[in-house]
Amino acid sequence: MRNFRITSIGGIPIYLNLTLVLFLPVLAWLISRPEQIAAYAGAVEIITGRPLDVDVLTAGSTPLLIGAAGAVGLMGGVLVHELGHSWVARRYDIEIVSITLWIFGGMARMDDLPENWSIEFWVALAGPVTSAVLSSFCLAVLSVMPASTPVATFVVGWLAVVNFSLAVFNMIPAFPMDGGRILRALLARRQPYATATLRAAALAKVLAVLGAVVAIFGGAPLLILISLFVYVAATSESRATVLRQLLAEFTARDLMGDVRPVASGTSIADFLDRVFAERETAFPVVDGDTPLGFVRLAHALDVPESDRTTTTVGDVMERNVATVAPDRDAFEVVLEMSEQGQDRVFVVDGDDLLGVITQADIAAAIEVVQGVGPRQQRLPDPPEGYA
Repeated sequence: MRNFRITSIGGIPIYLNLTLVLFLPVLAWLISRPEQIAAYAGAVEIITGRPLDVDVLTAGSTPLLIGAAGAVGLMGGVLVHELGHSWVARRYDIEIVSITLWIFGGMARMDDLPENWSIEFWVALAGPVTSAVLSSFCLAVLSVMPASTPVATFVVGWLAVVNFSLAVFNMIPAFPMDGGRILRALLARRQPYATATLRAAALAKVLAVLGAVVAIFGGAPLLILISLFVYVAATSESRATVLRQLLAEFTARDLMGDVRPVASGTSIADFLDRVFAERETAFPVVDGDTPLGFVRLAHALDVPESDRTTTTVGDVMERNVATVAPDRDAFEVVLEMSEQGQDRVFVVDGDDLLGVITQADIAAAIEVVQGVGPRQQRLPDPPEGYA
């Protein structure tokens, strides 16, 4: 769903996903319910030793104020959590592309996380540690707040409890929580990264199923959604890791197929003749050697027959086609195609079109590796005395 850029911190773009925009009012309402306020007031009393008058906290429009402050404060805590990941990642020279806040929390998108167990361990651990530090800061603020501010005391105390809970929750050893990545990092100390991922993902799926069972019998619909999210995320993580391993030896140049472009000035009538002759339904559109877009049979068929001799493929082509360099890592190409929702990309060298990568090309490469094995396993042994 759509993301909205709201600010930038330390050069990192911060985005707000539409799911969170829609969920924030619901979250504020959930926090503002009298039973929730009463429950958290008891927790704040325990950690501060100060009694809180629940009647004051639930009077008039005060619950709405508490709910709004709590919802915004929680999202602020999630942002600080992701900034913790980002700060440590930068210490290892990992570029942070963006941070996105959405309905299930936050996500720091990194340019690339090396398959190094030590780096992943510290980057993953940084989030829960940051949340725990933020919780301690809230407790320190509570210690100096006057007793005459019950609403502010409650909100700060609530944030202390919630940020500590966020730290604990993220240590659950299940993807996509930080605990799942910490577990994978520890497993990867003594086994291949892909194997560690599959084992960590398997545990995450087991925990997700157990969580769903507990949620069903306990009548907790939110836990069902969280369990479903964990199961899907664990499956996605394991598939992505396996795919990355399969494509490890490939670049965009290795994946691209032969380029059969059509000039932008070609009429629709001539284009349809070519489609029939070559039994191909999609072609890159070029001006000389420079790619301009992509034209499909469906685009041509949308043109009335009376206009097909005067309308060109350049008039109806798709223009927003992604381009990649020939030495681009194949797995990164797959990710870019997925993120942009495209079924093909252009491989270009400067302004020149070298080839096209389609989903069929990627599937063929995977099939070859699965059937024949990695390239290095197929190389013959060097002759004796070879240097």
